[in-house]
Amino acid sequence: MMKKLLLFFLMIASCAYGCNLQAQESGSMDRLPAALKIGISSDTYPYMFIDDEGQAAGLVVDYWRHLGSQHGIATEFIAADWADTLSMLDAGLIDLHGGLGRTADREQQYLLGTTYLDIFSNVFVHRDLTGVANLADLRPYLVGVVGRSTHIDSLTQHQPDLVLKPYDAVSQMYDSALKGEIKAFTSLDRLSPRYVSYTELSLLYPAFKKVPIQKIELTFAVRKDKALLLQHLKAAADAVDTVFKDQLERKWLSVDTDPTTLLIGVSIGNQPFMHATTLGDVQGVFVDLWRLWSKKTGIAVSFVPNQSEDSLAYLRKGRIDVQMAQIENAEKYTGLKPAYHLYNIYSSLFYNSKLDLTSVDRLKGATLGLLHTSSLGPQLQQQFPEARLKVFDTLDQMIDATSKNQISGFLASDLTVGGRLLQNSSQDSLKVFPGIRYESAVYSLIRKNDEELYQRIQKGFSDISLDELVEIEDRWLGKNARGYFQTFRDKVPLTSAEREWLNQHQQIKVGVMNNWRPIEFVDEKGQVQGITNDILKLLNQRLDVQFVPQPYSDWDLLLEDFKAGKLQMVANISDLPERRSFSSFSMDYWTLEWIMLGKQGAVFYENLASMPGQRIAVMREYQFVQQLKTDYPMHQVIEVDSLNDGLEMVTSGRADFALDTVLASAVALRDPRYVNLRAYLPAELAVYPSYFGVRKDLPELLVILNKGIRTINDADRKNLQDKWLDLGIKQGLDHSRVMTLVLQIAAVFFMVTVGFLIWNFSLRREVNLRRSVEEKMRFMAGHDDLTHLPNRSLLTERLQTALHQHARHNEMLALMFIDLDGFKQVNDLYGHDVGDEMLVKLSALLSHCVRKTDTVARFGGDEFVILLTGLVDRDDAAIVAEKILLYLQEPLALSVCQAKVGASIGIAIYPDDGTDAATLLKSADQLMYQVKQQGKSQYRFSR
Repeated sequence: MMKKLLLFFLMIASCAYGCNLQAQESGSMDRLPAALKIGISSDTYPYMFIDDEGQAAGLVVDYWRHLGSQHGIATEFIAADWADTLSMLDAGLIDLHGGLGRTADREQQYLLGTTYLDIFSNVFVHRDLTGVANLADLRPYLVGVVGRSTHIDSLTQHQPDLVLKPYDAVSQMYDSALKGEIKAFTSLDRLSPRYVSYTELSLLYPAFKKVPIQKIELTFAVRKDKALLLQHLKAAADAVDTVFKDQLERKWLSVDTDPTTLLIGVSIGNQPFMHATTLGDVQGVFVDLWRLWSKKTGIAVSFVPNQSEDSLAYLRKGRIDVQMAQIENAEKYTGLKPAYHLYNIYSSLFYNSKLDLTSVDRLKGATLGLLHTSSLGPQLQQQFPEARLKVFDTLDQMIDATSKNQISGFLASDLTVGGRLLQNSSQDSLKVFPGIRYESAVYSLIRKNDEELYQRIQKGFSDISLDELVEIEDRWLGKNARGYFQTFRDKVPLTSAEREWLNQHQQIKVGVMNNWRPIEFVDEKGQVQGITNDILKLLNQRLDVQFVPQPYSDWDLLLEDFKAGKLQMVANISDLPERRSFSSFSMDYWTLEWIMLGKQGAVFYENLASMPGQRIAVMREYQFVQQLKTDYPMHQVIEVDSLNDGLEMVTSGRADFALDTVLASAVALRDPRYVNLRAYLPAELAVYPSYFGVRKDLPELLVILNKGIRTINDADRKNLQDKWLDLGIKQGLDHSRVMTLVLQIAAVFFMVTVGFLIWNFSLRREVNLRRSVEEKMRFMAGHDDLTHLPNRSLLTERLQTALHQHARHNEMLALMFIDLDGFKQVNDLYGHDVGDEMLVKLSALLSHCVRKTDTVARFGGDEFVILLTGLVDRDDAAIVAEKILLYLQEPLALSVCQAKVGASIGIAIYPDDGTDAATLLKSADQLMYQVKQQGKSQYRFSR
């Protein structure tokens, strides 16, 4: 009886326990635990670590704090050495492991959660180890690893014959690397800056030298008996927003820079285009192009050197914003978008000079090398169907394999191979196979759907002139090399896709006006003439395209036809917000400068705002008509249909002045009807750029057109101006007017005499006026319009003269490159007028800091260059720099605020840093950028 009762109670207890357990599980299905103990590594930067204040920090910690806050869970982080974190999980001291790599062994040992981040396992290699491009190249060396880390499994899987040396902690491994006991060690994406000798370690083991092992899926783990907890955690992890995860990657895995800085990936080992020195300095043609882009846009950039494949992966994950340059390759563009056609490179087939490979027949059955980044494999295979292709990681590997006759030859960039052979003093070891040369387009890449960045990149590069591009190319390739940009003068090298587009669009109609001399007009024979037509002819020749001008007498009708698709382009159109819905706008190809025409003796001040109210006639089609009315309400702006209408109003007294472009006005003044008019130069009227409008649905045309416009340099523009206008502005009386006047007074001797005296006086006055205007024009050609400081052209001229003098007398000079710190913020906050006011005051301040014999020049934007001559010691330059920085400590009193700016100053010394103008400017510029990166508001010499 007792046994039956005991069995009955056990059955009840068992049932009660089971029901209670079921109830607990059912309740917990609806919610996560109120608190979680999360195990993390104490020293796995930047993923999880203990910071200087003893607090848990890192990407993994931020992730779980965010997840906890989303679901009302208290999170407690328990940190230990990496190996001990898994032991804590095994012992049940923690609820879950917050971050570990997914491996087959761990799948068996634990329950693994959702992958919430892809990270990368790497081997960091000493900077002095050459020829290490993959894991196989590491076989002669010891490779440091941390015990029980995923790196061990990864290395064993991918390169099982490597010799590994395990360490208990990351810091021990770092110590061993600094002592030289190992020359390579495993790590994730970044070294830990918390390591006491981080700076020394990062210099010896730069990030761009790392060799990738594999991608690691970062996940979390619970014990096998925690299936229900795992289920809840997976559901919570799936709900974490992808935008938040992208922000985490940007915060912890990108370069430590200001959030507004654009991060640009640089693929190393591609001299002379892009590379990083052993000290980590990035350099090359493409690097300088992007530096110039940064100057033009005012957007700060930071370069992230890396292997090409790593850069593309980082771009997709948002760890960088732009991949500087990548050869056109659809396979590698997955998830990415070409943002700008940066360059074209040319590749040839190289072979061992000891071999006899002078005919195509000898390449049958040959093994040819190709870089893994190249897209030319199909073309090479089509040309040599019997050849075998072998893919290599680096150019050095292909050169080595060719020299050992392991392959017959390889395909690579002409300039890169030439530079590599020159470095190794082995120019004669390879020959170029005749008749085999391929062209490849190189693009800068961004992530898809980043339209704002795309537009900023396009706009920035459109502001760079061809002369500036050629200067950069000459700097790295030499003036005798036939570079990509140098070919633009004769024929613009278009991509195959662009050529195909042009083949499908034989004629492109361009709307122009028929009565705007000398810009656009139709002559007596019915032919379109003028500056715009001549520019279209230049573009036709250099692009091998047919732009056909379509003349209109009515601007509104022209614009309507353009909107309706009857025209593909419009010339001399202004970029207005209301037009952007149907038109894109090209680079500016011409500059319109303004002049006022009035009677002799008219009331005129150079500052229009100070002049008493006047009646000013101006063509209604000009963009700035409304701006004139807004900026100068004291004047009456009269809208007219043409310049001639405006001049008729002036001669009849219905208007005081007619306002138009310098060129159009100069042509109009030759008309005898306007013999009594003269030209007046307003000082503050801004110049206006001329654009081509391109239909919004023809983006290919816009890209092609901009390439052509870039070839139109200052010499081309000067030739056009000389063609349509004598260099001086002819005002008042020219020869035809004199003859007209003489004929008019020839009837009466007295009138002839009086007329002659009047004419003589007028002529003298006009000659003096002409000289005055020409002097102003010469001054404007060599000086900045806003600050009246010497411009870049005059600076270069003075610098070259000074170099000749200092070389003759063995003297020292200094070139200071100054970039303002904080100017952009003032300009953005208060507007361009206040920014201009600041630039004027800063110009005066800089001029006050130097001698009269020195030159202060505005280089562009908020950049200034100072030329200091006849120095005894470079300390003389340091004194000037310190004086500038001292003055800038005080805020500038502007019309609307007190503003404070700093200056980053790079100082190049002749002859230490260069003996020619270009080298000194480049050196000073680079030193200035180093100051920018190291804290700003300082100055720096090269040593």
